[in-house]
Amino acid sequence: MGVELARLQSLPEGLFARCKRDPGGVIALQRQGDVFQPVTAAVFAERVRLRARGLLRLGVRSGERVVLMAPNSLDWAIMDFAILSIGAITVPLYPTFSPREIHYVLGDSGAGLILLESAREWRHIQSWGVPSDRILLRDANAAQEVGLGHWGALKGEDASLRDVELEERLTALQRQQTATIVYTSGTTGWPKGVMLSHGNILSNIEGFVPLVPLHAGQRLLSILPLSHIFERGTGHFGAYLLGLEVAYAERPDTVLRDMETAHPDIVVAVPRVFQLLYSRVRRNIEDRPGLLGRFLRRGAGLDPQGRPAARWQRSLTRRLLIRNLRKKLGGRLRFFVSGGAPLDAEIARFFIELGLPVIEGYGMTEASPVIAANPLEAIRPGTVGRFLPNLEGRIAADGEILVRGPSIMQGYWNNESATRETLVDGWLHTGDVGSLDPDGYLHISDRKKDLIVNSAGENIPPQKIEMRLMAQALIDQAVVFGDRMPYLVALIFPNRELLKERVGAHADEAATRKAIHAAIATALADLPSHEQVRRFALLSEALSEANGELTPTLKVKRRVVAEHYAELLAQMGNGKG
Repeated sequence: MGVELARLQSLPEGLFARCKRDPGGVIALQRQGDVFQPVTAAVFAERVRLRARGLLRLGVRSGERVVLMAPNSLDWAIMDFAILSIGAITVPLYPTFSPREIHYVLGDSGAGLILLESAREWRHIQSWGVPSDRILLRDANAAQEVGLGHWGALKGEDASLRDVELEERLTALQRQQTATIVYTSGTTGWPKGVMLSHGNILSNIEGFVPLVPLHAGQRLLSILPLSHIFERGTGHFGAYLLGLEVAYAERPDTVLRDMETAHPDIVVAVPRVFQLLYSRVRRNIEDRPGLLGRFLRRGAGLDPQGRPAARWQRSLTRRLLIRNLRKKLGGRLRFFVSGGAPLDAEIARFFIELGLPVIEGYGMTEASPVIAANPLEAIRPGTVGRFLPNLEGRIAADGEILVRGPSIMQGYWNNESATRETLVDGWLHTGDVGSLDPDGYLHISDRKKDLIVNSAGENIPPQKIEMRLMAQALIDQAVVFGDRMPYLVALIFPNRELLKERVGAHADEAATRKAIHAAIATALADLPSHEQVRRFALLSEALSEANGELTPTLKVKRRVVAEHYAELLAQMGNGKG
């Protein structure tokens, strides 16, 4: 498959080649009621061609930007390939982007066609003067109500003529042609449009396959936003071109139910998903009463006294736990893939011990996106693995990770100054700080710009501390601050439900704070003094995407959080809390 990828000129060429090889094979599964209905490769390919002919009928030009803003679905996947098939450029947008962000991207990209989910998104841009004939809604009923066209109407007339034009567009596609402009979710400032070519993405798939073994016949559950390049590069382009079956989760909050129904071999997710699953499994073990409970806790490495378990005890515990867990996760899960943010090493080791390894990787939109990954058979928790074999990577004098190779972006759309700052002599300056161990495994310390510099001039990576805090069952969210301060402070959103069980439903604030203080002390026990959290505040509501505090992949927007809780942070900096 690697040789074939190297020969491809475009992403749709790879899709149609896969569909031609096995037209009757399952390519995707769509939830209908309580079951997932299969879609064959032949049907999928014909739907792509149908939509592509419809785009040609609308006069969409090669190189024209087409905004695609809708939740994950089979329709989303089909539309993306249809756009690419005619040489146009997909500009995927998160459905949760704020109206200001949507407005900015529409203006910056100069999109000629806008594909939205429903009237809700349309209302965000209704007053911006976009011609109505250049807006289509996926929801046909909503489209009729507001007088707009809908995706289903994209059916090309004069099919034979359109097919000739489609083949001409497909044949003209070259690896260096821009396939997509992906606007970064913007943890700081306005989003930047990352230009990725067909060759960038094809090279990235070719690079990660030796480390992340995706192959024909596997079933993958798609749960992350397709607007994010991590899901799109691995669970969309990678999966479709390599012959996998893709099942679409109904919503992010139905993942466990969807896994049980879809029976995936692979799930690609962000660390927060694994944190929640880990907490649920661990809590189930800790709450088991009697002799069996004590046996399982020791065998799973959760013995309160820290007593080690014998090999036979660990093995038996693993078999007992995995049987039940596998059933709940669909029965055939082989491994997880984690990316988007660092995964706590303790959580990674826990799942490896259970026989459900998590392949942790590292990447960024500007690299299409995977830069490094742990090989499935040689996972090293606490690292993000080795650089892809077709990339060069090195650590700069200041600790920044630099990388270059065929999957590195073409540049930022309409932003030459940012491109010059990020791409220097072909090297992508990632903005992440890390180191390489003697075996070539990459360790990420933190974002270069996120490093806390305290009043003593010490550099402190907050993510390392936050991961430890959130590994505690009583802590759901934690954000650490401390720039120009004598000590670290934290904003904590606790696990309210578990607090009620542990502390009591009517526990006062003092008892609650005492329990959280103990959890913080346990999490950071072996860290030096300057990495200890000295003050903390309990948040009354969770940080959320709706409030602009999290990106769609659940990364914390530190600047926004600092603004929202400026008064609280100032109080803790003055010794209160």
